[in-house]
Amino acid sequence: MIQLEGEITQTSVPPNKADIERDITIWIQQTENEIEVTFSLEEFQKYQFEVGDKLSIKIDKKLDIDAMARDFFKKGI
Repeated sequence: MIQLEGEITQTSVPPNKADIERDITIWIQQTENEIEVTFSLEEFQKYQFEVGDKLSIKIDKKLDIDAMARDFFKKGI
């Protein structure tokens, strides 16, 4: 599991989607990169995202050992 801390640096309206979507840009200090996430207008309003809000992002990655082993054998590694 990876846990990242971020801050919303920008909110915007995607072109031609003003009635259904909003974008937020999040600065991730640990990676020194920005990510952009699109939310439905309903979710955006529900969570009341604003510039300056702090966010925690949790990433769970599941590893499929069987699939990885099959790939190794296919590639002859």
